Amino acid sequence: MAATVSGYSHVAISVDDLDAARTFYCDVLGFEVLRRPDFGFPGLWLRVGSLQLHLGVADEPVSPGPGFPHFALYVPTDEFDTTIEAVRAAGVKTLGDPSSRVDFGTPVRAAFITDPSGNVIELTDVGPLGRT
Repeated sequence: MAATVSGYSHVAISVDDLDAARTFYCDVLGFEVLRRPDFGFPGLWLRVGSLQLHLGVADEPVSPGPGFPHFALYVPTDEFDTTIEAVRAAGVKTLGDPSSRVDFGTPVRAAFITDPSGNVIELTDVGPLGRT
């Protein structure tokens, strides 16, 4: 018998500076702060669209490891260039220039940025399933 999983509830990542993370995710990327239970350690719950990102404070700085771990945020194709300009104007660290490729006949645009703690984020015009 297989387990029943219907989708993601949230993604949780570690940050080393909660105030810098709040500024980055809320002021630069437009996330909304959600109520968070008191777990006895600092953190922040955020929402973008219908998705949640949970932040927890790490004791040590975060650094990408093998396999290029990251999460991807959907940016509509017609807003892609403007979004990249906005994050660059905000001083966000980019990992190279945006790229274009074709996946199975579908054009894909992607750019990689990092949050203040070093978490890698892909900005892509590939939307959630059923949305391109």
